[in-house]
Amino acid sequence: MGNLWGDIKKSLGEWANKAADKAGEFTREAADKAEEVTKLGKVKLDIFQIKRDIEKQFTELGGTIYKLINEKNAKEFEKNENIKACLSTIRDLERKLKEKEKQYKSIQETSHIKNDQPEEGEKG
Repeated sequence: MGNLWGDIKKSLGEWANKAADKAGEFTREAADKAEEVTKLGKVKLDIFQIKRDIEKQFTELGGTIYKLINEKNAKEFEKNENIKACLSTIRDLERKLKEKEKQYKSIQETSHIKNDQPEEGEKG
């Protein structure tokens, strides 16, 4: 009977060690996934903010053009410094947006999370 009890204790000890190893593995995987989700969330937030900044610039651009049209200065579009500045800012923001979307896709491709990709032209 002593041997049986020793065998049971030994088997239980081995099972407990395996269970602890598995739990540690699951914990590491969960931490890795949480880090991936955090990275994706940050980049997605950056994408949303850049899209908002582009919309603000389009609003300002539209207001400036509307004002010029009402003032009968439609021929002055190319010379207007505010229009030039808005167009330059929009181009820069669109470049940043493409970079962030590439970064987002790159993170997704190296991670196990692939179901929340921003669509081209998707509103934030």
